[in-house]
Amino acid sequence: MKDKRELNKIRRTNAKIYPIYKMFSWDLLCFYSIEFLFYTITKKVTASEILIINGFYLLFRLLMQIPAVAITDFLGKKKSIVLGNIMLIFYMLSLIFIPGAIGIIIADFIFSIGYDIKTISEPNLLYDSVATKGGDGLYSNLEAKGGSWYYILDGIASLTAGYLFVINNYLPMIICLGFIVISTILSFRFKDIYTVKKERSKGLIDTLKEYKQDLKSSFKFILKSKRMKAFILFQIVFYSLITIIDTYNGDLLISIGIPEEQFSMIFAILIFIGGISISLKRPIEKKFKNRTLCFISLGYIGACIIIGIISSFYAKTTIIPIILIMYAVQKITTSIWYILESKYLKNFTNENMRNKITFSYEFIGGIAASIFSVLGGLLLEIVNVQNAFLLVGLFALAIMILTLDYMRTRFGLKPEEYKKEDIEFISATNKN
Repeated sequence: MKDKRELNKIRRTNAKIYPIYKMFSWDLLCFYSIEFLFYTITKKVTASEILIINGFYLLFRLLMQIPAVAITDFLGKKKSIVLGNIMLIFYMLSLIFIPGAIGIIIADFIFSIGYDIKTISEPNLLYDSVATKGGDGLYSNLEAKGGSWYYILDGIASLTAGYLFVINNYLPMIICLGFIVISTILSFRFKDIYTVKKERSKGLIDTLKEYKQDLKSSFKFILKSKRMKAFILFQIVFYSLITIIDTYNGDLLISIGIPEEQFSMIFAILIFIGGISISLKRPIEKKFKNRTLCFISLGYIGACIIIGIISSFYAKTTIIPIILIMYAVQKITTSIWYILESKYLKNFTNENMRNKITFSYEFIGGIAASIFSVLGGLLLEIVNVQNAFLLVGLFALAIMILTLDYMRTRFGLKPEEYKKEDIEFISATNKN
């Protein structure tokens, strides 16, 4: 058992390391800006196949959540963080050495379990380390500091990734691997606040039973709550659309002849735009109030339709500036959506119900997005990416209008306008 002085020393060390660690480990550095290029040029995979593979990846992420929880309980947080980073090393090695689509699928499976372990254990270790008076504020500050450092480093890495890719397709991958190795080395310096024995309270079977019960109770609440049904319906439509369009964006840039070095520069600039646009959340909410989701979703869909129209009917060289402006609109709207999504999901919840509803929400959205990702890939087998943009945009517009009409009397209301079953969660175990 650690004494108080030793615990305080461990807490200070963890808190000191964490922002630096997050800068290198929050996500894959120097990769996403050339991901599409690497898959299509180096791996010889088509955009259609990328979307189908992405459907499998989304399923992997859902399926790996349960074993990730069990592993974290068994090993403790520090060892779990180390294991998660080591699995990301194997992920990157798989991408580098295993050819074709099979290599990407194997790598995605490894990434899913490793990343799920990291996302469970990292914030919990930090919270353990600052769980003292004023700890909540320190937790947020350290998370924000590490996140801001990550965006700066990722922006710089993304700007150079395209030029490195031209020199050698594997150079950005090797640099990304180097960042993961740095994350792994830093993770060895963490220490658990609580003994592992205390955290071994649940095995895999107990965890499965708990998740089954959580799903059962949260699904019952969702089926009864008109508010949650409306919000999940919106998520299914919007998140599935974003999943498809993210791949279409890369395919369109290639089709209109954007050079490889400029390809990564465009995505790096979009990363910066996304970060800056978060500051627009408050004025947009203030102006549009309960129509904020309507403004965001229709803005994103409108950008998709404009891209589809101009890329289908006009010369490639003249439309590039308009396409890039529409990409910026997409990035601004999605950046604001991801912030609002978390806020709206947590409204009218308490600590007991929050994790259960979040898990069910992500489970339903992930299943839907994986299905639509495959369908979006199959569409590219029939039409070119320009027409696919237009068809998906028009289809999404029709579905979204119906969705927003359904939400109008069920979501975005004042607290007193909701019925009790819309906002009050009663666990299935409490009802028995």
